[in-house]
Amino acid sequence: MAKPATRKSRIKYYLVAILVVIVIALVLGVPRFIRFQKESRIKAIHTAMEALRHDVDNYWQTNNLISGYDLDLALQKLKLPAKVLKEWNFVIAWKDTEIYTAQMVEKLKDVSENRTVFVAPYRLIMAVATKENPLKEGKKVWYDGDNNSFHGFGYDDKVEPDWRALFPNP
Repeated sequence: MAKPATRKSRIKYYLVAILVVIVIALVLGVPRFIRFQKESRIKAIHTAMEALRHDVDNYWQTNNLISGYDLDLALQKLKLPAKVLKEWNFVIAWKDTEIYTAQMVEKLKDVSENRTVFVAPYRLIMAVATKENPLKEGKKVWYDGDNNSFHGFGYDDKVEPDWRALFPNP
């Protein structure tokens, strides 16, 4: 004859059942949470990089020169989130006027069709993760002015720019 379930055994059963539910919820929820965090970080830095690139391009088009562009002032003006400014350092590598002019002349040689000719006054705009960044200090995102494209964290698998192509004669 089976013994009726005691109060203690029922409590143990319910505790085990609750633990199993919690473990399943964690197994299913944690990867989603981590993916959400990563996507949130990607969106934040991509938004900041786009805003900075547009600001640099607008400054250049408005003033017709790059001297006088103040990166710190621009970052304040853009009102980027404090978290982005704390977790990322920004840098712009400008082109020499001769390089810019030579590239523009080269692109204007072929005007066989209607198109926009883009030559950036900078080689790259880069954001480098600080030690406060949970991603890992040194992780990079950059905009390649010559190829008009973003690379690095969240864009592709590139870890570093092609420094030799960017600066062939350092």
